Formats: sequence, C-alpha cells, structure tokens
Amino acid sequence: MKKMLVLLVCLIMLAGCHNEIKQMDEEKYNVYLTNYQSILDSEEKKSSSPNFDIQLVRNDLVDKYRYDLIIDNPKIALYNVKVLMIVDNTTRTIETDRMMPSLGMLENREYNLIPYQVDLSKNCYAGLNLSVLDYEPNIHVSVMVSYTNRDKNKNYREFFRLTWTDEASSSN
Repeated sequence: MKKMLVLLVCLIMLAGCHNEIKQMDEEKYNVYLTNYQSILDSEEKKSSSPNFDIQLVRNDLVDKYRYDLIIDNPKIALYNVKVLMIVDNTTRTIETDRMMPSLGMLENREYNLIPYQVDLSKNCYAGLNLSVLDYEPNIHVSVMVSYTNRDKNKNYREFFRLTWTDEASSSN
C-alpha cells in the first residue's frame, strides 16, 4: 500500500511539473508571437546599426539556400540579447506553419555582446548567428534585435530589413 501511495504522489508531482513546463513553453511562444507581430508592425526598419554590425549572407546548398544573419562587432555592451529573423511575406501575417529563427526567446539562455570580450562562462559571445533555409535565390528578411543595459533596467529594440539579391550579391 505504501508503494502505491508513493507511486501516486510521484505521478501527481510529475503531472504538476508537466503542466508547469507546458505553461512556460506557452509563455515563451507568446513572447515569440508578440515579437513577430512587432516586426510586422514596425514601419521604420534600418539596414544597419550604430551599436553593432549586422549582415545577411547567403550560402548555396544543393537544392536550396541557407541565409545566415550575423550580428557581431558590438560598439556598446549589449546584455540579454534577443533576436528574431523572419522571412518577409507579402501578407504581413504571422506564418504559424513555419517557425522562424530566434535567439534568446524560446530557450533558457542569455546572450551578451560586449566589445572586446568573449567569455562563454558569462554568456559573452564574439557574435551571434541565425540561419534560415529557403528555396528562393533572393530574399528579404526583417529582424528585431532587443537588448538591455548592464543593470537590465533599460530595454532597447532595433528593427532591420535586409535583402539578398543575386544582382547586388550583398546585404542592403
């Protein structure tokens, strides 16, 4: 009887943990959707930032293309960096059947970019990279980069629109 009681208590605890994890996942997904909508709603998207370098690079694969978004060379300290890159569509709606690349939103990890500092034990990176696969040889992506100051009491968000075309062969 004691074994059954212990087993029942364990099952109840596991069910509670599962619900808590599911709730955390839903919260993270809602943050992802909110940021996705912010990108779609943003009217003023830049192609560069005074605070860091950002570029779009294409790598040709066998039957598709991999587009890499590279954020590096920070000019100021960027803490708790979160990035979302979406492939622009003409409908200006969230594509729920295709997850877009993100960093710092759906995982429990912090990313920091601090000039001239790389210390993985403190989550300080030289740069960040997000990738998306697509069948189109030319692409437009919209990007949101958010970060805080060192004290984490001030938030910043920057929106970008980057283009790769065969004619230009570079990010605009």
